[in-house]
Amino acid sequence: MSEYRLYLIVTADGQLRVVPVRCADESGEQHEYNRTKEIGLERGRSEWIRMFTDRPNGCYRVYSAPAGRYAEPLWPDLKPSKIFRLGFRDKGRLLDSPQHPLFLKWTARDRD
Repeated sequence: MSEYRLYLIVTADGQLRVVPVRCADESGEQHEYNRTKEIGLERGRSEWIRMFTDRPNGCYRVYSAPAGRYAEPLWPDLKPSKIFRLGFRDKGRLLDSPQHPLFLKWTARDRD
């Protein structure tokens, strides 16, 4: 089982998204994609950024948006429970029981 850190982001068109990043394992090792993704998301807390996958190098590339291109982000006043519900439960992504269809699928228990 892996641990993830969740980041709440606002896109340039005002959409809210929850972005997961896999944390380092027990030995402190973290895949380069995850490490650079987290660096980019942290940087995005203070400025608008553009992030894209650099497949040949196995990492994310992060670039600052030109100054003044985007207005300041509008962060809605949402409680953490509301964000969690919007990001997981309302989209059917919260595995809250062994009877959840995704749990059954992933454990190959949906076959008769």
